[in-house]
Parts: sequence; C-alpha cells; structure tokens
Amino acid sequence: MGEVDRNRWLVTAVAVAVTGGLVLRFLPLSPMWLDEAISASLAEEARRGWTPLVDALRHDGHPPLYYVLLAVWTSVVGDGDAAVRAFSGVLGVMSLPLTWAVARRHLDQSGALLAVGVMASSPFAIRYATEARMYLLLLVLLLLAHLAVVRAWERPSTARLAALAGITAALLFTHYWSLFLGAVVGLSLLWVSRGPERRRALRLAGAVAAGGLGFLPWLPVFFDQLAHTGTPWSPAPRPTVVAALTLEAYGGGRGSEALLVAVVLAVLVVLGIGTRRSSAGSMLGWAEERWLRLAAGIGLATMVLGAGVSLATDTAYQGRYGVFALVPVVLAAAVGLRRLPGVGPVVVLTGLVLLSGVSVARELSRERTQVAAAVEEVLAGGGADDVVVFCPDQLAPAGHRMLDDRRTTLSYPLLDEGRRVDWVDYAERNAAADPETAAEEITARSTGAEAVWLIWMDGYETFGSHCSDLRLELVERLGRPTKVLNADGDVYDDAANLSRFPGPS
Repeated sequence: MGEVDRNRWLVTAVAVAVTGGLVLRFLPLSPMWLDEAISASLAEEARRGWTPLVDALRHDGHPPLYYVLLAVWTSVVGDGDAAVRAFSGVLGVMSLPLTWAVARRHLDQSGALLAVGVMASSPFAIRYATEARMYLLLLVLLLLAHLAVVRAWERPSTARLAALAGITAALLFTHYWSLFLGAVVGLSLLWVSRGPERRRALRLAGAVAAGGLGFLPWLPVFFDQLAHTGTPWSPAPRPTVVAALTLEAYGGGRGSEALLVAVVLAVLVVLGIGTRRSSAGSMLGWAEERWLRLAAGIGLATMVLGAGVSLATDTAYQGRYGVFALVPVVLAAAVGLRRLPGVGPVVVLTGLVLLSGVSVARELSRERTQVAAAVEEVLAGGGADDVVVFCPDQLAPAGHRMLDDRRTTLSYPLLDEGRRVDWVDYAERNAAADPETAAEEITARSTGAEAVWLIWMDGYETFGSHCSDLRLELVERLGRPTKVLNADGDVYDDAANLSRFPGPS
C-alpha cells in the first residue's frame, strides 16, 4: 500500500473516530447521579450570586470556576438534565481541535491526526463529556496550558506569559489537584533555570507563580474546606489501587472491552516513550522527542505527587483524577502509533476506536444510580403527601432532583431536603447521629402522609449500619414495610433498596 493510500485510510479512520466521538459526547442515557445533581444545584446557587455559591462551596469542598461557568450556560440553555450535561459535551468538542493544535506543535500532520483519533475515541474523554462535572473543563484547560507553555517558551512575550498565568489561575479555580501540577511545572522550570535557558525558564516560572497569586483570595475558603470537608466518603487507596483505578478510567470502566482499551493504550504509550527510531526501524530506548519526555514526566510526577499526598493525608483518590495525565497519554499513544511500520498505525487505531466504542456504549447504556428506579416506584405507587426518606444523604441529591418537589424529601442524618450533601465534619456528625431520634422526627413530620418511602443502602463510609437501624426504628413506629426494590450492586454504581411504610396512623 502506497503512502497516499495509507494517508487516505488514516483520514478515514480518524473521521470515523471523530464522528462517533462527537455523537457519543451528547448521548448520556441515564439519569443524573450524586455528583451531577450536586453540580446542578451549585450552579443554581451561582445564578443567585457569588455569596450563596461561596457559602455552598464551604460545605462541598470544590473551587468555584466550573459552577460559575455552568451557571452562565444554564441561564441561557436551561437547567434540564440534557442541557446541563451539554456544557461538558461542548467542552468535549472543543478538546478535539485543541488536541490537533497541541499535537501539531510537535508532530507532522499524520501524527496529529493520530492524536485526534485517540482523543476522539477516548472512553475517558467521552464519559466525562456526558457528565455534569468539571473534568472536561479541566481537559480543555490542560490542553490550553500545554499550548501556553510551548508558546511562551518559544517567545516569552508579556501577552504569552499573561496567558500562561491566566490559565494557571483557571486550573487552580477548577480543581485542587491543579496545585500538584503547578508545583511540578514550577519546580521543573526552576530546575531548567540552572542551565543556559535560565532567563526564559525563570520568566515562565514567574508566570506560573503569578497565576498562583490569583488564587490567594480563595485561600480562606480553601483552608476552611481543608479543615472541615476532605473526602470522608472514601479512604486513601494503596499505590497499586491508584494505578488500577486510573487504567480502569482510561479504558472506560469495567468490562473486558474496557480492559482491552487500557491494555492497548498502555502498550502504545510504552512504544511512544520507550522506543526510538533508527535506520532499522524502532529500537528500545527513551524517545528522542524531548518534548514528549518532558510532557510524560510532568504528567507522571503530578499523578505520583497527588496520590502520595492523598495517601499521606488519608484522602480519597478516584480514577477521574487521571485527567491530569491524559494529554501526555494521548500524545505518547500517537507517537507509539507512529512507531508502527506500514499500515500498522491505521490498523491499530481502527481496532482501538472499535474497542473504545463498545466500551463507551456499555458504560453509557448503564444506569449509574438505582435511585432513578426507586423514584419511579414512588411516583407510581403513592400520593402527593407522601414523604421520601434517603439514607444515607449521598442518595438524596439525585432523588431530590428527580422528584422535583413533587414529594416531601428528608435526608438522613440532618433530615434536610437533600438537595446537596453537607460534607462539613461529615464523619463526626454521622458518628453522633441517632437513628432512633431520626425515626421519631420522621414519624412526626409524616403526619397526614399516605406512605413513608425509605430509599436506603448500608455500607457507606462513616455510616456503619445506621440505615438498616433507621429502617428497624421506623418499623417500630409505622409497622412492617413492603420491600419494593432490592439493591443491585452488580448493575448500579449507587445501588439502593426501597421500602414502603404505611403513613402514621
């Protein structure tokens, strides 16, 4: 096959990847789950003003930029599930030309096409383009940050340095793991400043530091969150678990197809970073592309630093934090594809796209929370005066959003309406909660209700058996319930039981 034919097939494969990827980025099929419902609620607070948003975030634990932008978006297009999620979808579309722009800084046209194909079909990028969370905003900012560093290094003008500072600040206001990225980049630039590029490196380091200074006004809120919120929903994992969760996220979740995607991607990354071209083809050795070694090193160092801090401070790690290494992974995979001889790049990319498509289709067709099924039963089998109790409170935001004020909702242990989860001193508050007292109040607040519905699940961190204990306390006061749904943890990430109690007599 000639070079012209190979290029034609490559363009076709990438076009299929992009077309399919664009469609899939707007095809979430499941109802919103916990984190997404909280995002939508925080955007509502942002539409009310800065002070309500800051007050809400003190109880949540995140920085504000994503919710401010989501508030602007929803004020224009609406706040239904599809409209809220479409913001991430649009960011997913933006990531593709940005991937092209980043790759073209380092690779020829074929290499850049391969990078776009990998990003377009990435199960990670597609999944988080369908969720109302900040990870696609992070991806866009990380791509912009890469471009900003390269441009500022080429010519450190005031405008380019200001752009780097602005993007640094935007990252810090989007996700706190950006602190680890900023530390790695800043220290790397200081290390480089020991050589002949001292002046240039110091100017870039100064721009990163200036972006950090923009974060200073938020520090009081950050320190308050650090002291009182944290990640009480999960303990810190071992390093091997960190690696496994990240690979699982890159592959698109659970399942054999996701595992194969992760394996193929890992092999391509190793080929990209661990081989170099020679007159006889590819040979073992660090890639001759210095830019790739730097990008991969920064991505890896950021992940290691973040995971190390998580382990030292006993805070949670989730595979989605792998977004901080996704750009180097995509670039290294593209270089790895370029290392393959003949039609290898087209064949392997086509296989990766097909595997990714199957993995994504399985993930997007799966409902992530059983609360949706429970809410359907509540709406179909009761009256407008019924009371719906969620235990623990982490099941409540999704249910409250789905019910949309059509029922009275109570969230254990605070017995508030459950619009969001209050993470402040979470473990201590849950340890002090009393299911007996809560059952008394629920009974009192259900006077006149035809039924009291309990959507519940044991096994949540810091709750122990509180929810089954609450159920038993309600049995004593309301009588034996009807079990409407059994929790199915094999199908749902957020499984839940549903019990229907008669209303207080």
